[in-house]
Amino acid sequence: MSGARLMWAVTFAAAVLPLAFAAFTQHAWEDYFITLRASRNLVEGHGLVFNPGERVHTFTSPLGVLLPALCTAIAGVPREELALWLFRALNATLLGASAWLVWRRATAARVGAVGGVLLFGLIFTDAKLIDFSINGMETAILAFFVLLLWSELEAPAGPRVPVLAAAVAGLMWTRPDAFILGAALLLPRGLIRERRADAPPVPWSPLVRGVLLGGLLYVPWFAWAWWYYGTPVPHTVTAKAAYTAPVQWAHLAQLPWLTLTGRSALLDLFLPSYSSFGGWPAFLPRVAHALGGIAAFAWLVPRFSVTARRASLAVFIGMFYLESIILFPWYVPPWTILAAIALALVIDELHGHAQAQDRRALALGLRVTAISLVAFQLAVLAASAWQMRIEQRLVETGVRRTIGEWLRTHAAPGDTVFLEPLGYIGYFSQLKTYDFPGLSSPEVVAAVKGGARRYTDVIARLQPGWVVLRPHEAARPEFARTRVLENYDLVKSWSALPQLDAVTFLPGRTWVEGESQFMLFRKKPAP
Repeated sequence: MSGARLMWAVTFAAAVLPLAFAAFTQHAWEDYFITLRASRNLVEGHGLVFNPGERVHTFTSPLGVLLPALCTAIAGVPREELALWLFRALNATLLGASAWLVWRRATAARVGAVGGVLLFGLIFTDAKLIDFSINGMETAILAFFVLLLWSELEAPAGPRVPVLAAAVAGLMWTRPDAFILGAALLLPRGLIRERRADAPPVPWSPLVRGVLLGGLLYVPWFAWAWWYYGTPVPHTVTAKAAYTAPVQWAHLAQLPWLTLTGRSALLDLFLPSYSSFGGWPAFLPRVAHALGGIAAFAWLVPRFSVTARRASLAVFIGMFYLESIILFPWYVPPWTILAAIALALVIDELHGHAQAQDRRALALGLRVTAISLVAFQLAVLAASAWQMRIEQRLVETGVRRTIGEWLRTHAAPGDTVFLEPLGYIGYFSQLKTYDFPGLSSPEVVAAVKGGARRYTDVIARLQPGWVVLRPHEAARPEFARTRVLENYDLVKSWSALPQLDAVTFLPGRTWVEGESQFMLFRKKPAP
């Protein structure tokens, strides 16, 4: 197969694989429906809000809410599944474009077959990247702009201002905290240079102009959000801030050692979603530890190429950010991409050196390693696909969506409901929600800031008409002590455990089972 045909085949595969994953799993993420409620209200003329009449910034990604709104407008408001498929198709196209960017840059860098297999195998078969690119999150958009920025920074002729600006603006329009990703890519470009005497200087002028122009392209959204919501800071950030621990500087100082010993957030880069809950083979963290460690510290080895070392330093910088936040799995794929670039280039360079030195055993070992790592990624992807297929059918559709639809039928339009999983239940019930920790609700955030740190405190203070709890939440000692549920009747329970028990093979079973049972309470009428 010619180089051009192989390039288009890889690009096509990168776009088709996530669509195949979507067709097999039908997975739609819980948080997507939080955003979709605002998207739907925009299409219906109520404004970009969760509750009509309440200007609350209940989403994080501007593009993550506007593009689903466009898809909803095309598909029609009642047709959520078609709208999601349109969004999936757009994201799959972006992954295909991302593969084309990687191919072009790998070709310019003369990456060999071993590096190419690793590069595309580790990036475009990553389970979290595939899943969060089709389940309604903004991950594919973020991945595209990360790779656009990386590709332009590593261009042999030097970066171009318009492309840099488009990449920087795209990152910010996708996630406001993506400036961390941008900085992690830009800083190594200035810090790590070719060591030869005739090496070109750091292109400070296009870098600075590109960043400034990209920032200007983000200003319209920043200004509009400030005018419309009264603050440019998403309410989701405000709600989570109350439960985000302050930065522990002593802990961050130990991060290099913690990473080397497999105790940092970099362990998550090559693991499936929520693997920490258990139900996965014990060797997975060991492999992930090795991959994350190599990716984070390869920049310290001067013999590796500047491209490999810059990607590695970006991962090292990102390590400190990931340890400073509550790490959800959809935050991880952009950093996995950078780690995959560093790993692929390092192994490819080692393989080329082994061949040049006629060290056949080492070269063979590196080829086997590359194939084994891609096989590892594919196995995790296949297992994750099966997990998400079961989770979607039995938990998301069978339980959470059903609860929302039941409330839509049985609750009064002005009723309120307290719950933690806001997405499905909030969207399909269309009720006023008091979610914890207050992603959609300024009332909950105010209660939390006023000292209501537990579910019982919030329920007692806000007196919602309905309460949705998992059984293990209702069993907490705080409910027994406060007796807040004595004012409520248990009206209905849902459980997918019997169906899950019938599934013999289910990776990550613990996490799925933990989301499979819910209890619904209704406030007793006043005497």
